[in-house]
Amino acid sequence: MFYKELLAISFDETFATVRNVPVNGLYLMLMGIIALTVVMLMQVVGVILLIALLSMPAAIANLYVKDLKKMMLLASLLCMIFTTAGLWLSYVLNFTSGATIVLCAAIAYLASLGINFLRRYRQRQTEFKR
Repeated sequence: MFYKELLAISFDETFATVRNVPVNGLYLMLMGIIALTVVMLMQVVGVILLIALLSMPAAIANLYVKDLKKMMLLASLLCMIFTTAGLWLSYVLNFTSGATIVLCAAIAYLASLGINFLRRYRQRQTEFKR
């Protein structure tokens, strides 16, 4: 919903204004959604761990997908997976839930970096052999 408009105001507000996009209203809506997300995540993981849970799924999605719409969907899916896995692990291992959720996200991020590095290394090796 409002994908094209949000994309337009995210990259160039002047262009969005010229295209008759309600920039002020959409900007306020976007800030409201971000604030609601921050408040909800504070209840789950706490203030310090909030930044990690907001940034790591997006960073992982950025490694594999370059289209913004697919990146948003993948980051949302990863966030749901990390939260569910972290809550389950914290229940099973009797750890704190916030730290376990972010630990799951951090392990997945490090694994994604490793996989991405190996993929690029193999690609360079095949290009070198040609």
